[in-house]
Amino acid sequence: MGRRDNPSKQAVAVAALQKGRQVGRYFGREPRYTRHELELQAQQALEARINLGRPPAEDFAPIEARLAQMDREMAARAAAEAVPPPPPLRDGERPLSVTTVRLPAGAKATAPPPKAAAARAPGKPRPSRQPVSAEDR
Repeated sequence: MGRRDNPSKQAVAVAALQKGRQVGRYFGREPRYTRHELELQAQQALEARINLGRPPAEDFAPIEARLAQMDREMAARAAAEAVPPPPPLRDGERPLSVTTVRLPAGAKATAPPPKAAAARAPGKPRPSRQPVSAEDR
C-alpha cells in the first residue's frame, strides 16, 4: 500500500518523459509574440506614457536649484586661458602627419620586410597550391 502512495523515482521519470520534454530552466517559459503584437504593445506603452502628460513643475525644482548652483560656481571661477598657437615651423620642416613615424635620436631605421607577394617569383604557384595528379594521391 505504501508503494502506491509514494511513486518510485523511475515512475516519476517515466511520467515526466510521457508529459513531454521541458525546453529548459530559463528558455521557453515566455510567450512568443509576433512582430505585429510586439509593435502594438510598444505603441500602447508609448501612448500610455504620453497621456500622463508633463510632470508638475515642483518635480523640477531640485534640478533647477542644482543647475543654478552650478552656474554660480562656474561664474566664480577664473576664465580658462586660451591655448597658445603652435610654434612656427623651422626652415624645411613639414607639419607632422599621422602616418609619419619619428624615431628617437640615435635609433637606426630599418627597411620594412618585403611583402609576401613580392618575395615569391611571379607566375610560380605556391607549393601548397600545385595541382596534384590522380596517380600521386
